[in-house]
Amino acid sequence: MFRFFFIAWLAFVFSGNVVAKPLFEADVNVDVTAENVVEAKKQAMNKARRDALNEVLLSISSNQSVQELNKLNDNQIQHFISGVMVLMEKSSNVRYIADLRVTINEDVLKAYMTENNLPMVVGEEQTVLVVPLLEQIDGSLDLWSDANFWRQAFTDRKDIRKGNLILHDIDKNLGNITAVEANRIYDMTDEELEDLSEFNNVEDVYVLKYSLKDGKVYVKSFPNREVNEVVIGEATPQDMIEAVLPFFKDTKKAAKLENLDDSAEFVNQKIEAVYSYSKLSEWLSLKRFLEANPQVKDVKVVSMANGKVHFSFIYNGVWEKLQANLALSGYKLRNEGGYYAIY
Repeated sequence: MFRFFFIAWLAFVFSGNVVAKPLFEADVNVDVTAENVVEAKKQAMNKARRDALNEVLLSISSNQSVQELNKLNDNQIQHFISGVMVLMEKSSNVRYIADLRVTINEDVLKAYMTENNLPMVVGEEQTVLVVPLLEQIDGSLDLWSDANFWRQAFTDRKDIRKGNLILHDIDKNLGNITAVEANRIYDMTDEELEDLSEFNNVEDVYVLKYSLKDGKVYVKSFPNREVNEVVIGEATPQDMIEAVLPFFKDTKKAAKLENLDDSAEFVNQKIEAVYSYSKLSEWLSLKRFLEANPQVKDVKVVSMANGKVHFSFIYNGVWEKLQANLALSGYKLRNEGGYYAIY
């Protein structure tokens, strides 16, 4: 009983809740080699946009939604991106390496999800506890010593996210050391798990036992005690982290589904629009695109002159859907006050 209250007191002193809304940006790392640096950078940027979009989508939806979105090509993916910030970059004649912060256009993504009936899951980000345990060649287990480079790799990485999960590596403090002994943590009892979870204010714990003897990382999740094995070759600790991330399971099963149809809706509203073109065929393509949309009616030309067409149409539906459909076909829509510019 004393031990339980001691753990509870330490939890109050050392831990706190993490409450945050899903972010529509993601930090990604790219490392691409191609025939030249220009091509390498192009491929890297395409990969960064897709990886960031996948990460954001996974935080608010399901794996099935990610699979559906990945059917889009690189040009279509680009329409979901509102910005890319370079945090670090290096290059050679054939290689491009960078850390990038990619921002996703929230409205376009949500509109695409609505149009394609992809569920949006609303819930707070959830923190899971990561315990990087090192098994030496002689079988001894090391968690807290400075020789545990595996734990240090997580400490150096910081702010690791996987879907809606925030991965928090175990802190070396009295509460965690008291909750469970290092040589027992891979096979801890339910009582020890309860103490560790209570102290760190989490429900899920992942013990990542890197065995120097076996050349593998054993990913054991609690409370279900499922074990997955990852074979490690000549990988660096940071590469090892990337290798184990797929085994962290998102935990949105108890979250609510949000109705995305509460966006601004236009009911049989007449829209005035202006489109500039260099060839008449460009305007005809846009006109055919609008006429093919079941929520667009009665597309009429008001005037045409000097490569610019003023036209109107009747729209009945959620406005963000039209924006997303236009974006995926290469068009942008901007409110100019009394009319909309399409370009």
